[in-house]
Amino acid sequence: MNTQNFYDRLRECYLGIKNTNDAKVFIMRQILEDYFNFLNNGDGEGEKLNFANAQALWRERNREYRYDREITFIRQEMNRVVHGQKRDISDDTLRIYYEFCVRLINLISKEMPDAATLVAYGHIDENYLNDLNKLQRNAVLDKSRVVYVNAGPGTGKTHLLVYKIADLLIKQKDQVKIVAMSYTRSSASSLTTKIEEVTDRLNIVRFNFPYSGTIHSFSLNSLKSYAKSKGQKFDYVIADDNEIEDIVDDIYYSSDLKFEHEIIREYLLHPELNRDEALRSIVEEKKTLYKRISVGEILDLYLKKITEDDEFVKWTSKNMNYLLVDEAQDLTKVNYQILDALLEKVPDLKIFLVGDPRQNIFGFLGGSYKYLDAFLSKYDDSVSRQYLKESYRCPQYILDYTNGLEFDDCENVHLESQVEQDGEICINEFDDEYEEAEEIVRYISSLPDRTSVAILSPRLRPLSRIVDSLNENGIPFVVQGGSHSVKPHIQAFAYLNRIVETGCKSLGPVNGLCEKFEMPKYRNLHEFMHSTLGMEVSRLHGSYVNANMTFLELSRSFVTICRQHIASGIKEEQDKDFKLLYDCVIKKADSPEAFSRLFKYYRTMFSSLEVEFKSASEAADPVLISTMHSAKGLEWDYVILPCMCDKYFPNPKINDEVDQEAKREHMNSSIKLMFVAATRAKKTLYITYPSRIRDTNSDARPSRYLKDLIL
Repeated sequence: MNTQNFYDRLRECYLGIKNTNDAKVFIMRQILEDYFNFLNNGDGEGEKLNFANAQALWRERNREYRYDREITFIRQEMNRVVHGQKRDISDDTLRIYYEFCVRLINLISKEMPDAATLVAYGHIDENYLNDLNKLQRNAVLDKSRVVYVNAGPGTGKTHLLVYKIADLLIKQKDQVKIVAMSYTRSSASSLTTKIEEVTDRLNIVRFNFPYSGTIHSFSLNSLKSYAKSKGQKFDYVIADDNEIEDIVDDIYYSSDLKFEHEIIREYLLHPELNRDEALRSIVEEKKTLYKRISVGEILDLYLKKITEDDEFVKWTSKNMNYLLVDEAQDLTKVNYQILDALLEKVPDLKIFLVGDPRQNIFGFLGGSYKYLDAFLSKYDDSVSRQYLKESYRCPQYILDYTNGLEFDDCENVHLESQVEQDGEICINEFDDEYEEAEEIVRYISSLPDRTSVAILSPRLRPLSRIVDSLNENGIPFVVQGGSHSVKPHIQAFAYLNRIVETGCKSLGPVNGLCEKFEMPKYRNLHEFMHSTLGMEVSRLHGSYVNANMTFLELSRSFVTICRQHIASGIKEEQDKDFKLLYDCVIKKADSPEAFSRLFKYYRTMFSSLEVEFKSASEAADPVLISTMHSAKGLEWDYVILPCMCDKYFPNPKINDEVDQEAKREHMNSSIKLMFVAATRAKKTLYITYPSRIRDTNSDARPSRYLKDLIL
C-alpha cells in the first residue's frame, strides 16, 4: 500500500454514483482513519486504532503539530455526519470535504496527487487563458447577459467556444448548466470532442457535462426528458426527408386526393401556418402511427411549451442557465423566437452567440442574418458585441481580396492575417471547358500534396470535364456535397422494415417501396395487401408478430425481396451494402423499431450522389471535389475555383427573376458563397474560367466577382 492508494480511494468515493453524499462522508472518514493507521504501522500488522487515537499517535511519534488543528476540524465535522447530527450533505459541502482530505494527505505525505485526482480536486492551471489572443480573451471574459461574437473565417471560433465553456466550468463548477447549440450534428460532435480534450488537459471537473447538439435535437431531448420527469412518454423521432415524403404520400392517398402534396408537405414542415382542421386531424393520426415528427413541429412544440407551460419553464430553469450558439447567422425565425422566449422566461439565463454574417450561405434552409440582427436589436441595451479579426488560416493577400467584397445586409469586418506565408491568387483564362480541365489537372499534378487540394464549385454538374480529366490521368478523388439519396436496394429494405414497424397500416412506405421497385403506386392499402408483394409482406409481418421469426430472420427475408425486385446487374454492390447494413445496424437491432432508430445514424453510409462521379483510381491520396456549401468550416492549402464564368456563377437564371428583392437576395448570397470559398485557402487560391462553353457553343465572360482581381 502507498499514498496513491488513498488518493484513489478518495477519488472513487467522491465521484461514485451508488452512495448518497452522507454515505460518502462516512467512507471518506474511514479512508482518513485508515491513512493515519498506515502512517503509524506501514503495511505491518500493528494495532488498528480509531481515528482520534491514530491521529494522536502519529502526532506524538513525529512531533508534528502543524496540521493538528485542521485534522481535528475535519474529523469532528465528519463525526457529526456519521452520528446523525448533520444530514443531507449538499454537493458543495461534499466537495469541501473531499478537497480537505486530498489537501491533508498532500501536506503530510509531500506526494503530489495523480492527474485523475487533480481533475476531481479541481486543480486548474491559472494561465489557461494564455492560449487565447486578446480579442478571444475579451470575448471569453465578457459577463454580459447576451454576448455576440462576430468571428470571421480562421479566427478560432471553435477554440473560443471551447474556452468559454472551460472558463464557465472553472469559475462556476457545478452551478453552471451549459447547453451548446451547433448548426449540424457533425459540428456538435466535434465541439464535444474538443471540450473533452481541453477540460482534460486543464484538469477541469465536469460536474455537469455541457449538452452539445443541434437546436432541434435539444428541443426534442428536452421534451422527452421533461415528459419522463412527469412519468409520461414522448417517443417520437425526427423524420428525415424520405420519411416526410412517405407521410405526405400516405395522407395524399388516404384523403382521396383532397389535399395536394405541396399543401401537406408545407403543413408538416411549418405546422404553425396551417388553419385547416381536417388536414390537421389526418396529420395527427399519421404522426401517431409513424411516431415521426418534423423539425418544424419539434421547434413549434418546444416554443409552445416554453411560452405556455409554467412547469416546463421551471424544469428548464433548473437544467440550463448558460446557452452557447454557434453559426448564429444561419438560425431561422422560429429558432430566434425560441431564444427570445428563453430569455424572457428564464431570468438567470445568459446567451453567448458566435457567428459571421458574411458566411450566411444557407438561406435556402430558412436561416438568415436578418433574424440575428433583429434579435440583437431587440436586446440592444443588454448586448455586448465582440469582434475576432485575426485570421490564422488565410494569407493577407487572399484576405485583401475578401476584405474588398461588399454585402448588402452586413458590414465586412476586415480580417488581418496571422500567418507568415505571403500566399497567392492565380487567375487563368482558357479557350473552353476542355482546355480548362486539362490545365487544372496539370496544376494538381505539380503540387506536393494532393490531399491538401480542394476543387470547389457552387454545383457539381459543371465539373464533369474535370472529373473526366482526373480519371484519364489516374488522379484519385473523392466527392462531398451535392444532392444525395439512399441507394435503391437499401431504401427498399428500410421501406419494408417501416411497413412492418407500422403494422402494415401505412401507405407511405408502401408507395415508397413501389417506387424503388419501379411498380405502380397504390391508392389504398387494401389494393396493396391483395397483391403478390403485399401478401408476402403481410405473411412476414404475421410471422414476426406471432414470434415465429426473429428480427434477423425477418431482415433476411427483406433482403431476398429486394434482390428479386431490383436489377441483379449490381449484385456485387448489393452484397457489399447489405453486409455493411448487417454489421452497422441489423445485428445491433432487435426489432423494426430499433432498426429505424439506428438506421438514421448510418444512412449516409449508403448514400449516392445524383450526379455520380466515380474515381477510376483508388490511391490513398485523393483530391477533394466539393460544393462550396459543403466546404464551409474546412480548409486546404490549395483551393481551386473552376468554371468561374457568367454562365455558371452567379446562377444566370437569376437574370430572369422579376422580383427585384429576390434578385438582390440571390446576388448577395452569391457574394457570400464566394467569400466562403475563397477563405478556405491556406496558401493558394487558384481561379479559372473558360471564355467559351464548347458543349453549348456559347461565349462566356469572367464572373463579376473576379473584376477586381483581373484589373
